Amino acid sequence: MRKFRIGFFVVIGILCLTALVYAAIPRVINYQGKLTDKDDNPLSGNFLVTFRFYDVEKAGQAMWEEGHILNIKNGVFNVSMGSVKPLEIDFNKDLWLGMEVASDGEMTPRIKLASSVYALNAKSIDMISSSQLLRNDVDSVMSGSLTLKKDLVLKGSPVGPSKIVLADMQGREYYLWVDTLGNLRLKQGLPASETDGSVIIKEKTGKLSTHFMQSITLLLLLVAVFILALILYSSKKK
Repeated sequence: MRKFRIGFFVVIGILCLTALVYAAIPRVINYQGKLTDKDDNPLSGNFLVTFRFYDVEKAGQAMWEEGHILNIKNGVFNVSMGSVKPLEIDFNKDLWLGMEVASDGEMTPRIKLASSVYALNAKSIDMISSSQLLRNDVDSVMSGSLTLKKDLVLKGSPVGPSKIVLADMQGREYYLWVDTLGNLRLKQGLPASETDGSVIIKEKTGKLSTHFMQSITLLLLLVAVFILALILYSSKKK
């Protein structure tokens, strides 16, 4: 005859069912619940409780199983599932949790896992908050400096080239990009087209920029002055 009847299983509520992810396997699920007897009296004492995960609500084969000797006080217990046997199962589908106290048979109904357990690694990665992570599918905003130890590569799309946006303290934005001809351009404010901006570096053939021409002219002038000074010095010595 069973020591515990089906009425033994009274879960007052799942107080906590959250998944914790460490830097490496094993993954651990912290589970807290409450057990009472058939008369709804909370249990106290040491009990062997076996936990099982299934991919079906009834019957089926357990995908994972782990036993714990729990010290239950006033019906409340805490357990870290996965601390004995790694939770090497796929959480990307519906799963149900089955429990058995001693050898009384598994209690029914099984508990379907809530969305919290499927959110493995959703809030933090290696103790880094999700708000500290950059994403490429949405606009990300971060504060502080960002240091890259490798190249930062921006690739354009058929719509237009990728742009680097720099903003000053007054909120003015400056766009820097490379057009389809290979010219590096800069413009204050949003460019209307890929050529709507001043050319900083011109690729291939074409007219040199005014700034470049001014720099070359100044350099040639200095060289000419230096040569003239040498000629006058030589003439004076003679």
